[in-house]
Amino acid sequence: MARLVFYHHPQAENFSLKYSSASVAEIRSQRERSDESTKLIGYSFETPVYVLYEGDTDVELAQDINFDQEWLSDRIRDLPRPGQVVAFRLVELLEAAVDVRDEDEFRLYKEFEPQKIQQALNHVSWEAPLPTVAGEVMSNLILRHSLPNANHRTGIAMLQFCIESVDPDFGMPRTHVDDNTWREWVDPYIVDSKRLITVRRNNLRFKQLEELDVDLVERKDGIQIRLAEFELDMHWREALSKYAEQHESHCTDFAQAVLQRAGRDDLLDQQGPTKHEFITYLEDGLVERDFREMF
Repeated sequence: MARLVFYHHPQAENFSLKYSSASVAEIRSQRERSDESTKLIGYSFETPVYVLYEGDTDVELAQDINFDQEWLSDRIRDLPRPGQVVAFRLVELLEAAVDVRDEDEFRLYKEFEPQKIQQALNHVSWEAPLPTVAGEVMSNLILRHSLPNANHRTGIAMLQFCIESVDPDFGMPRTHVDDNTWREWVDPYIVDSKRLITVRRNNLRFKQLEELDVDLVERKDGIQIRLAEFELDMHWREALSKYAEQHESHCTDFAQAVLQRAGRDDLLDQQGPTKHEFITYLEDGLVERDFREMF
């Protein structure tokens, strides 16, 4: 039987795996040295494994955030104009998702970090083929994880807007969470994306688990990561780079799938937008859009 440990604490999803050991004394020592709130789980395998989880005890509900102009302006005023425009649209998308979906689904596990949006834009290969640009926009926004939740769903929306900035009449295939289309082809991309970004941030922690003969790590939502399928033995900086590249490639594949499912093979080789064209579309081309229809 596979030896499985949880990445997020099963009773407190805002606590994530930080350290593991076969020694109770060592795990307690790690806990004493931690400056964060902690929880422990002992996994009663034939050879027990002890896992330390760290997290924030304060988890906000999305309904508790006041998405008003002043709130947002305070957080984006120091960004260059492109970052401000993307941040504004991302927050609008998050607000729309919260409005449409179950509010309990949108717990806010971290602070809004708008400075990471500009970092994401700086890593996009503008004017490359459209699937590359759209995929990299989606990937880098997800990798930077600027929003407190819904980064994948808003990333898909930004991929759509990137395509629309080249062809405003583009008809996006349905990517709604609550229909069979999502489960059939969108969700597998999201699941694999979450696997990649989790391994990217935790290769050394997962290597330690592998050395303790753990086979599987399970994220929230039941997403399982089979450790043997990933290269873990590398410096953490190398892992950040390696798995970022894989994630960009993965999201580019998703962009290609979107175009093909939309019957728009003619856009596969189309040149993608410049950063200016993309930002202009976000600023001027979405004024009358009801983002709730996207969720």
